[in-house]
Amino acid sequence: MKEREIDFVVTWLDSTDPEWQKSLALYSPNAKGRKESARFRSTDFFQYWFRAVEKYAPWVRKVFLVTNGKFPDWINPDCPKLELVKHEDFIPHDYLPTFNCRTIEFHLHKIKGLSEQFVYFNDDMLLNAPVKPDYYFRNGLPCDINNETFLNVPIYTKRNKFGNYMSMLADIGVINSHFNRRNTFRQSPRRWFGPHLGIKGNIVSCLLLDKRLFIGFSNYHTEQTFLKSTYDELWEKEPEVLTAACTRFREDNTVNNYLFRYWQLAKNLFYPKRRNSEFFFLIERKIVESIEKALEEEKYVSICLNDDALCTDEDFIYINKRLQQLFEKKYPNKSSFEAI
Repeated sequence: MKEREIDFVVTWLDSTDPEWQKSLALYSPNAKGRKESARFRSTDFFQYWFRAVEKYAPWVRKVFLVTNGKFPDWINPDCPKLELVKHEDFIPHDYLPTFNCRTIEFHLHKIKGLSEQFVYFNDDMLLNAPVKPDYYFRNGLPCDINNETFLNVPIYTKRNKFGNYMSMLADIGVINSHFNRRNTFRQSPRRWFGPHLGIKGNIVSCLLLDKRLFIGFSNYHTEQTFLKSTYDELWEKEPEVLTAACTRFREDNTVNNYLFRYWQLAKNLFYPKRRNSEFFFLIERKIVESIEKALEEEKYVSICLNDDALCTDEDFIYINKRLQQLFEKKYPNKSSFEAI
């Protein structure tokens, strides 16, 4: 396996597209699942995602831009590093149209020409500093950190329902039906004890030393490294579980994309490494000050700018405009991914 054959996959949606809005209006009234507007609001700084990739990760082999069929007007379809992918190109017709990111994410391995080693981004996850290939993969293995936690217990609110909590419990349930934590540890003790876990992580590992079951992992809403073969294996082992999650709209009581990451951890198919990223909830206007500082300092390799249902439309418009100004200041030059 060539160490440098690493692809990026990024998903994007234009929620202002009239055809998409018409489709949403058609399917949403009688469908179950999550339909909050914050799940579909569009930001105006996606072109800076590409500028950051070209500036900070020029070594990437290909970038696969995945959409429902509508692509940004400014995209350069002739860019040699860019592959434009529609949902219909890799997702079975029975699942389309879909408004559920899990349906999209669970089929990424079927994208034609995708490398075995790939990094998956949402469009709100941006590179923020120079990064080398071995930040993502070493010795053919995804770089990740297996911090275990007791804290992924379900919390319910009327606004956010169960969030991802029920899905993470479902993920761990699937993992425990296939793996024994003791055996995983014995196969590679240095992965489950070490400086990459920090003091708290090593304490948790001590407490779980003789346990048969996994209890849960800390999650990081940032770009994630995967092996395409992991998807193939999970679809072979658990087709019913994965199919049940491929609903029109996202449902809380199904597995999510963390399952593929957990599978790699439980199989010891990872290179232990700490993450260097920062997460921002776009809830209120003052968050822009923290984001500006992160952009200027480049302390973090990547940042995630996550929209939130608590953010009003008025504040969202303000934040969106200010972020566009900040990104234009940091990335003033067009990338080869953009039309001239």
